[in-house]
Amino acid sequence: MSPASFRAFVRMRRARLRGWLALVRLLVAAARGQVDEIWVGDSHSVTFNTEHSPLPGILRTGERRWTWHLGPRVMFSIARDGFPPTLLRVARLIARVRGAREAEWYFSFGEIDIRCHLAPRLAQGGDVGFVATYADRVHDLLGRLGADHGTLVVPVPPCLDSYDHAAFPVAGTPEERLAAHRSVRSALVVAVGAAPAHPQLRLLDLTDALAGPSGLMRDELTDDGCHTNAAGRDVVRRAVAALVQTP
Repeated sequence: MSPASFRAFVRMRRARLRGWLALVRLLVAAARGQVDEIWVGDSHSVTFNTEHSPLPGILRTGERRWTWHLGPRVMFSIARDGFPPTLLRVARLIARVRGAREAEWYFSFGEIDIRCHLAPRLAQGGDVGFVATYADRVHDLLGRLGADHGTLVVPVPPCLDSYDHAAFPVAGTPEERLAAHRSVRSALVVAVGAAPAHPQLRLLDLTDALAGPSGLMRDELTDDGCHTNAAGRDVVRRAVAALVQTP
């Protein structure tokens, strides 16, 4: 093994060890009754809850809140390929911990789809049929987790000046991305309504709370044209509190 390969091997092993240690910390906290919410998703699952940098992995993102940030995954690929095998395997372990089963589970994906690929796909005659399959994937995962219910989060509205990353370039005009957002939002409403009764799927729709008159995200709620800032996070947390209080 070359020195470069050895260093890469060590980094991979360290990352895997950090992941397992973080999972143990989460499960211990859950077993002690110290976990109310567990979020699974892209970077928004982190920035909805904390100001920390959205680095992949399992991390504590607030008082009695944890997030499993899966990296820049898109709703389309989850529908096509399913959740990562590691998550599916670990779900059976999580299901053994009552505090984890009974936590509120939130799933946040789709913003990258809207920002980076969906607008041209719809313009070429594509559809958002994958949203229903994504909801089915979440429903199946909730069953593995032993949870009674879980919540799908509607992606944040697109921004006028969207975050344009080299690896995830913006595709489409603001109007086209707004139309894509409306399509995904509507499909999520239908999918949640059509889901089997158990585990129950719920919907957290932040659109009206985050959007301005144009339908785009309000400028004061984001600093980077993508993620919620402190003011946006406060809006999200109030919406979560209201949902939890809903019978």
